[in-house]
Amino acid sequence: MHLGLSAILKFFCDHRRDDALVLGTVIATEGSTYRKPGAMLLIAPDSSHQGLISGGCLEADLATQASDVFADGQPRKVVYDMSEGDDFAFGLGLGCDGIIHLLLQRIDRKDGFGFLETLERALEAKKSGLLSLVTASTDDDFRPGDFALDCGNGLVEGKAELLSSLLASEVSGFSGGHDMSRRYWHDSLKTAEGEVDLLLVPIMPPPALLICGAGPDSVPVARLAVEMGWDCTVVDHRPGFARADRFPATCRVKVLQPAELCRHIDLESVDAAVLMTHHLGHDRSYLAQVIEASLTYIGLLGPRARRDRLLGEIGAVDALVYGPAGLDIGAELPESIALAIISEIHACLNGRDGRMLTPDGA
Repeated sequence: MHLGLSAILKFFCDHRRDDALVLGTVIATEGSTYRKPGAMLLIAPDSSHQGLISGGCLEADLATQASDVFADGQPRKVVYDMSEGDDFAFGLGLGCDGIIHLLLQRIDRKDGFGFLETLERALEAKKSGLLSLVTASTDDDFRPGDFALDCGNGLVEGKAELLSSLLASEVSGFSGGHDMSRRYWHDSLKTAEGEVDLLLVPIMPPPALLICGAGPDSVPVARLAVEMGWDCTVVDHRPGFARADRFPATCRVKVLQPAELCRHIDLESVDAAVLMTHHLGHDRSYLAQVIEASLTYIGLLGPRARRDRLLGEIGAVDALVYGPAGLDIGAELPESIALAIISEIHACLNGRDGRMLTPDGA
């Protein structure tokens, strides 16, 4: 699950000179809510914050409540119940009819800001992991807010006892490996002294998008990808188009001949690729290489007949390639085509089909 961690970690970097920060985590929800368990909000002592746990309705109130956590260091659970229409909810005009349970905890610089430094290193290395957060406990050795973050290869942080218990007990969905198909799950561990309730959240680096072709219509695709917090790389053989100044600052832009792609780009680390060179020969070369990498999504501009021709020419007629790339939203201009493509990629990465949320359009 992509939790918007890049923005939270940037905020963390901007505030790592602070003595402490408060981390708010959605630990449970009931009914209709904006975010689900695992969503995080990071709050600084000056009440500035980053991360969304609602549509912007609750964050300011949470920043106020964080002052008590800063003061005494004790974790606090906060519940927002919009199902009863209380004064707070009515005052904000929420109307979500759901209940949000959050855990606020202080993380101190002297302790490495909890798991944030380890998380930062893991995402820089593009590693996935599993965060296990204690939400309730009758064992004095564990308290709400205690955690274990396991990203493998030495990137382990938190209570060693808790992590060892997880590995030994093989809790549901975790048997020495990470079940990344689940957004989150809850579990309980019986210990010698009581019982520990856990929220388990798979942690994954932002999706990595490769754009093959740096023409004018690739620019809005890159912009939207960056706005989504995705990792974005653009390649093109034309130096006049493959210029960093044409794309968002965080995009990697490389001048490459199509045949050189797999020698200079680690395709195993790419989640999705869009081929938009508008040139049959170049798209054919790119397509042959990305198909070998077994990406989650491969999109190709142009009509279906063009896609089928290219697949036939490289001997991959049964490969799953989305072409024409994008959802059917009536797109025509580069910006709307980019929206259609990014939406389709987002749906595929999340195992969705991109249909309307309102049944039958009613």
